[in-house]
Amino acid sequence: MIAMVALAGKAQTASSNIDVELVAGVNSTNISYGTLVSRTGFHAGVRLSKDLKFFTDQNAIYGNVGALLSLKGGTEKTDEGDYTYNPYYLEVPVHVGYSYQANPNYKFYFEMGPYVAVGLFGKTEGASVFGDLDFRRFDIGAGLRTGVQIYQHYSLSLGYDVGFINVQKGTGANKNFYLSAAYQF
Repeated sequence: MIAMVALAGKAQTASSNIDVELVAGVNSTNISYGTLVSRTGFHAGVRLSKDLKFFTDQNAIYGNVGALLSLKGGTEKTDEGDYTYNPYYLEVPVHVGYSYQANPNYKFYFEMGPYVAVGLFGKTEGASVFGDLDFRRFDIGAGLRTGVQIYQHYSLSLGYDVGFINVQKGTGANKNFYLSAAYQF
């Protein structure tokens, strides 16, 4: 389904030079609070990029926006056992970046910007994270990402996001380190 949306988007954006990219990867996420430790999650979705001809005619400055399903949370270690919090978010990062074309086959890039996220669903030990545990549904933060694009279609990247809003009253914010692979149409 994501592939069909991306292809439809690429057909609509072909004349406006907007690149469509399918993205998937792994997260190492945590909530910065007490005894919570990081857990492994994932992210998957689509990203749209547009070259911005500021300061240069070589298309080195660009902007992008994404829509990613992302599993965040953390694991709490207690004497009674471990409790893993599994909140799923729809995350929308809005980044501005700079790319450097090393040769015709490789382009390196660095980008940063804010993100907003909406909690969709999630559970821990049978309890709803956003209902029973009163996790906040909305998150806002900032992130950065760096990577390499290979042969104009494939890319690998590393990124880090930090939330500005505590996920519950009296707790900490989301922190997310991620590794992504992508295919650009």
